Amino acid sequence: KQWYQRRVRGNHRGFQINKSFVHGPVLILPYAGFLHWKFDNLSTAAPNTIFLLSRLHPKIDTLLIGCGSTIDQPSREFRRACEAHNIGLQIETTQQAIATYGILLDDVRSFAALMIPASQKQLTADEKVYLQRQRAADANKELE
Repeated sequence: KQWYQRRVRGNHRGFQINKSFVHGPVLILPYAGFLHWKFDNLSTAAPNTIFLLSRLHPKIDTLLIGCGSTIDQPSREFRRACEAHNIGLQIETTQQAIATYGILLDDVRSFAALMIPASQKQLTADEKVYLQRQRAADANKELE
């Protein structure tokens, strides 16, 4: 079988997959198209993503992750979920992952790809709390 998606291009807002544009992160599935995938960063990606991938037929053997402009690591729970379902992880910058995507297509391997736009800033939970507090403090100053 051939994958439906043959061309993937990315920019700072999202990805062009064939003639469709997806804003933000995207999960590209074998034979089934793609899904807009909303999450803040790879370290907070939910392990239930792997449960979804484990239910695909034919079974995927690798999850290719393009994690933005810098390499991020998924949580321990995410990695354990991959191991439990015998799904290997290949983690790269998004630019590298787009190139790898083409190579994996040529190898006719069964894989899924999770891509995050290269310029999307990936915030940690602590950074998010800090920014929320900073915005609240700024809003309070404006009201005074």
